[in-house]
Amino acid sequence: MIDMARTQRTERIGVHKLGEFFARVGWLFREQPTEDFGIDAHVEIAEGDKALGALIGIQIKSGLSYFAKTNDKSIIFRSNDKHVEYWVRHRLPVIVALYDVDKDVFYWEAISKDNVRRTGKDWRIDVPKQNILSEESLPKLKALTQPPPYTQRLNRLRLDRKWIDLVASGEVVYVEFDDWVNKSLPRFAVEIGCDTRNDIESQQWPMTYGPGLSFEELLAHLLPWADFRMDETAWENFMENEWMNECYMWHDKETGETFYSMPFSEYFAPPDGIQPISRGGEVDGYRLLVELNDLGRAFITVDDYLVEEDGLENRTFTF
Repeated sequence: MIDMARTQRTERIGVHKLGEFFARVGWLFREQPTEDFGIDAHVEIAEGDKALGALIGIQIKSGLSYFAKTNDKSIIFRSNDKHVEYWVRHRLPVIVALYDVDKDVFYWEAISKDNVRRTGKDWRIDVPKQNILSEESLPKLKALTQPPPYTQRLNRLRLDRKWIDLVASGEVVYVEFDDWVNKSLPRFAVEIGCDTRNDIESQQWPMTYGPGLSFEELLAHLLPWADFRMDETAWENFMENEWMNECYMWHDKETGETFYSMPFSEYFAPPDGIQPISRGGEVDGYRLLVELNDLGRAFITVDDYLVEEDGLENRTFTF
């Protein structure tokens, strides 16, 4: 016979221990009422004293019975149709946390339609033995609250709508970046700004590292709505500095005239593709002008449609 009182005590220990862990790392743990079907607690991610509003639902299971079925890599957790459907459809990301009372250890796994498997009458979730809850788990847990790639890309386009509109209206929008050419790990410092509007502040991205990436690939990732071309004025200024350094011969103090081995008109050559406009040994500097590509032009049309309020949604119905 199952000792219900002992089972309930064990479950309470698991809830208490999990709350203790999240309190120690500074995240906000909130136990849910027992009538909240299939979710025992929520945890809200925090950085320092700031709660971020990103939550994870947790199903907590404690006791040796949940460790009865294992293999070399995983603990086999089983559940029924109602619980699995509820977890997979939940608006929050959901994890299962299995508490080993004897070892005082939690094992956890995110629940998704990709890692639940039907096994006859119930469902199986393999909880990796290497997924021991610790401070090292926090980045992985935080990543669960990020929207899917579709939503992330749409949000990035929405955030860039200001720059898209500036380009579409004919303003001169530029991208400047430095490329650390002699580093084994490619790194780029990228800035976007507008030359023709004094009221527009430039925007800088944090130093971005891209193992194996070219700057063309990085720009396509950061600004997928844009095409780029050389800033001809910046290129001409760069070439003029190069010409003066390479072709200088002497300066006549009496006449004030400077002599070069060839005129600038012969030295100057148009850029062959995208070229740096400064070279400092370790760092090449680039300045490009921004144009809209097909995605940028299409997004203006789509976003205008999505934000338009024509009121018809509230005036129409179907049977």
